[in-house]
Amino acid sequence: MPWNQHCCLRCAEPWGTPFNGLCAQCTHTEPEFDSCHAPFVYDFPINQLLLSGKSGIRAELLLSLARTLATSIQQNNVVRPQLLVPVPLHPYRQSERGYNQSGIIAKTLGNKLKIPVSYTLIRKIKDSVQQKSLSRAERQVNLQRTYRVNRALLREEYPALSHIALIDDVITTGSTLNQIAAQFRRSGIERVDGWAVARTSATNSF
Repeated sequence: MPWNQHCCLRCAEPWGTPFNGLCAQCTHTEPEFDSCHAPFVYDFPINQLLLSGKSGIRAELLLSLARTLATSIQQNNVVRPQLLVPVPLHPYRQSERGYNQSGIIAKTLGNKLKIPVSYTLIRKIKDSVQQKSLSRAERQVNLQRTYRVNRALLREEYPALSHIALIDDVITTGSTLNQIAAQFRRSGIERVDGWAVARTSATNSF
C-alpha cells in the first residue's frame, strides 16, 4: 500500500525521502489550516479504491478506507477536534450521486473516534468545475465564493467551538481546504485541521 510515510508536517504533501519539516510552499505562504493527516499517497491501488467508492461501483470501500484513516489517527496520536465537518458537495452533485463521499467518511470517523459530526455547518453554493484540471491561479478563482459557513448555526449550536477537522476523501493541492479554513477562521474558529484518506504528490499548492 502507498503509505504516506514522509510528508510536510503542515499540508501532508508526500516526499519520496525521509523528511521532517515544512515543504517550500508552506514555508513561503502560511496556509490557513493548522495541519493535515492523510495516511496514504493518492497512488495505486488507493486511487482506484477511492474512485470505485465515489462512483458508486463499490461504495462500501469508503467505509473500509475511513476505518483505516481512523486507526491511523489513533496510532499517530493526532490531536482530536471538537467537531468533524465533511467538505460538502453542491446539492445538485449530491442529488445526482446520491451521497457525499466525505460525509460517509466523516460519519465513520465520528462513530469510531467518538467525535460529533456536522453536515450543515458549511455548504457549497457554487458548482465549481473540477480542480484537478486547473492551474494554481485558476484554482483560486474557481474556489472564490464557492463555500459558505453557516455563522448563525455556529453561534447558536456551537458557541464554544474552537477546533474542527475538515474531512475529505483526497487532499489534492490543499486549495479547497485552505479556502474553507479561511472562512472558519474569520468566523472565530481558532484551529482547523484537514483529515483525508489520501494526499496527492502535486507540485502545485494552495
